[in-house]
Amino acid sequence: MGDEKSVKDATVWSGHRDMTLEDVAVIQPGLGRIMPEIGARTWKAYYAAKAGHWPLAKFQVKEIRGLMELGAFTRPKYEENLNQFLEENWKPIEEAIAKEDFAAFDALFNKAIEAANAFHELRDKWFIKWKLPSQPPPDLDLTPRKK
Repeated sequence: MGDEKSVKDATVWSGHRDMTLEDVAVIQPGLGRIMPEIGARTWKAYYAAKAGHWPLAKFQVKEIRGLMELGAFTRPKYEENLNQFLEENWKPIEEAIAKEDFAAFDALFNKAIEAANAFHELRDKWFIKWKLPSQPPPDLDLTPRKK
C-alpha cells in the first residue's frame, strides 16, 4: 500500500520531459497568449471577407471561436464574458459569412469590435483597444480561389 501514487503524483512524458498534471495545467495558455492570435485571425477574417474569399473568412472565424472557447475553459473568470460575446456578437458574424453577405458582415464586425473593447473595459483592461489594421495582412493571398 505504501507504493500507491495519487493522480496528482502521476507524470506524463511530453516528448521532452516528464510533467505532472499540475505542470500541464500551469502551461496552459492564458488570454495574454490567446488574444494576440485572435487579433491576427480577426484581421485576416475581415480582409478575406472583404476580398470575397469566403472559405478563408469562414476558416478564420471558426478558429477564432475555438480560441475563445479555449480561453473560456482555461480561464473560467472570463468564461461568462467570452460566451456572451460568442453568442451575441460572433454568431451573427458566422451567419453573415455563411450567407456571403459582406455588407452585413462589415456592420456586424464593427459592432463586435466595439463589444470586444467594451469587455476589455469591463474586465479592467481599459488599456487594450483593438482596431482593425488599415491594410490586409501581408502573409496571405486573399484572392478567392476555387477548389
